[in-house]
Amino acid sequence: MARAEIRAVVADDEPLARRGVREYSSGIADLRIVGEARDGLEAVRLVAELRPDLLFLDVQMPELDGFEVLEALPQGTAPAVVFITAHETYALRAFDAHAVDYLLKPCDRARFLRSLEKARVWIGRGPDTGDPAVESVLADVRAGRARQRFCVKHGDHLRVVPADGVDWIEARGNYVYLHTRDGEHLLRASLADLARQLDPAAFVRVHRSTIVRVAAAKELERLPGGDYRLRLHSGAELTVSRTHWPALTRAIEGAGGGPR
Repeated sequence: MARAEIRAVVADDEPLARRGVREYSSGIADLRIVGEARDGLEAVRLVAELRPDLLFLDVQMPELDGFEVLEALPQGTAPAVVFITAHETYALRAFDAHAVDYLLKPCDRARFLRSLEKARVWIGRGPDTGDPAVESVLADVRAGRARQRFCVKHGDHLRVVPADGVDWIEARGNYVYLHTRDGEHLLRASLADLARQLDPAAFVRVHRSTIVRVAAAKELERLPGGDYRLRLHSGAELTVSRTHWPALTRAIEGAGGGPR
């Protein structure tokens, strides 16, 4: 009985690396490369459009790195993943710790075939099961670094929004909006998750539905009842609750100044 076809996307900014995966794949009857991405944004777009079974994913790419690509994919759409890396020491430790497979550049055909066989096992579990090993390594990576950028939809395109370009973040239902100088951007995430991912020295929660970038704050005004009004350099005015006021003052003091 013939194996079911595996549709794969290759995401790597190096042409030689993409060509290597194509060459190793060319003689494998059940593997077909259906798309190639040269950066992280293109990888997110291709996975969303093509819904491949397998993703060969470079760790270090322009726009979004490999971990950020996986974070940007809608829940339940991530394919089986084989990471590709050249010299990312931290990534190798994380992959080994969580038994996630990877190809170390330049890889050989024997290692490629072993990775493909592991991917077949994952794919055989069925769609939308999620890969606990990949999820574990992502949690490990998140814990070791603050989030630096976001991938958001901008019309029919995807766009990278740097964290230091966000003035404040607002929760609306099950989503959040990133408020920047050039408008607001919808992000499918919870405020609680973002609060854990952002640099606590740069971002602080000021209300149950609001996170503010400390450097965007301009001045504070005390309100009747004990709450405060926070004005940003952008002109936005936000309420700071009494519960979150101490965290804001600590962040401002840690930044060496802040609003009056």
